[in-house]
This record gives sequence, C-alpha cells and structure tokens, in this order.
Amino acid sequence: MMRVNLTLKPMGSWSIPIEAESIIPANFLSGTDLTVWRGNRELGLEEAFSVSVVGGADRAEDVEIVLAGKTARLKRVGEYMDAGKITVLGDIGMHCGNFMTGGTIEIQGNADGWLGREMGGGSIICRGNAADYCASGYRGGRKGMTGGRVEVYGRVGDFLAENLAGGTVIVHGDAGDMPGAEMRGGTLIIHGDCTRPAANMKDGACYVYGTARWMLPTFRNLGTVRHEGRTLIQFTGDVANRGKGNLFVGNYEYLD
Repeated sequence: MMRVNLTLKPMGSWSIPIEAESIIPANFLSGTDLTVWRGNRELGLEEAFSVSVVGGADRAEDVEIVLAGKTARLKRVGEYMDAGKITVLGDIGMHCGNFMTGGTIEIQGNADGWLGREMGGGSIICRGNAADYCASGYRGGRKGMTGGRVEVYGRVGDFLAENLAGGTVIVHGDAGDMPGAEMRGGTLIIHGDCTRPAANMKDGACYVYGTARWMLPTFRNLGTVRHEGRTLIQFTGDVANRGKGNLFVGNYEYLD
C-alpha cells in the first residue's frame, strides 16, 4: 500500500487556483515527477506541495493520496481517476472528480462547483456542502453523470444532477433550484427540501423526502407509496416532455 501525502505550500496573497488534474493515484506509480499549473505557469509538484511517500504499490488500487493545506484552491483533482483513493482533509475547488470512472474521493470539508462532473463510475463522498452543478454535465452540454455514486452530507446548490443518466446521487441536506433537471436515468435522493425538482425529466427516479417547493404542474399525481419507512407522494412525468420518470416527494407546494 502506498500513501502519498501532499500538503499545499503557503501561497501568499495570490488568488489564482492551481489546476491539479495530474493528482490521481495512477500517476504516482511512476514517482512524483509531476506538474501542476498556476495560471500560465507550470510548476513541479514539489514547488507547490510538500511531498512525502510512504510504502509502495504496483497498482493504482493500492495508492491513497492525502491532500492537506488550503486545498480549496485546487481545481480538477481526481480528473479521469479510475482507481485508488484520494482523501481531502479540508475543502476542495471546482471540478473535483471530473470524468471519474473508478476509485474513491473523500472530502472532509466543502466542495466547489461541478463536483463529480460527468462521472461514469467510482464514489465521491463529501462530508460538508457542495456548490452548484454537483453530479451534472457542463454548461450547454447534454451529458451528465452516467454511473457511480455521489453522496453529500451537507446541502447542495442549484442544478444538482442535471442531465443525470445513471448512478446514484444522495444529499442528506437541502438542495437548491432545479435538482434533477433533464433527468433521463439514475437515482437522485434529497433528504431535505428543494425547489422545482426533476424539471423536464424523461426517466429515472427522484426522491425528495422534504418539501418540493414551486412544484411544476406538469407531473401526474399517482397517489402515495411507502419507501424506506416513509410515506411519499408519487408523480410521473415530466409530461411536458412525454417523460416516464418517477418523482416522489414528502410534501409539495405550487407557486402561488
């Protein structure tokens, strides 16, 4: 088992984030001669981080990366990751887990926008809050998450799981506006409240255990069902899109 400890060095007053897509377990099998980018400047890994490696590994599955310091300034950590584990001891910047297909990312703080963007497999656990576009596609695109699992223990911003096509997304707190918009597969579970869930959905299952505010009128009420010990109201739709998805809510309110 190999453990790679990366502690971000003090950065002074500058605010340019570090593009760190090279930080995935597979890349450390051949050593630490990696680079990251700060703006238009390419930095060696050891210029930006204090680096220590304990143990060894022949497979990415046996590599764990531990990130410490002011990690909120790191973007694209875990991009295209396919095996192993990344543990972030604090917050993380945008695009963490982009296009991920395997392995595990655990974030002990908060995550910025596009967490798990277009991921196809693996697992992301965020112990804090996540910003907008969690488990979604990129702006203007039609492809969202297709597989894997994203679990957020805090609250999540707007456009959660937009274009969700596969996999499972679980939020233990509230979500913002338009979660599950354009869903065509997969499962979205929100333990708290949200606004306008599952707009224009085509397929898949969206569960809102709290209150769905500004509920869209283009869903057909099918009555109540029992789910995980809860009584939920089941809707099908979005009929405006000839959708056959299922939306389950604990309570709902239409816009006055």
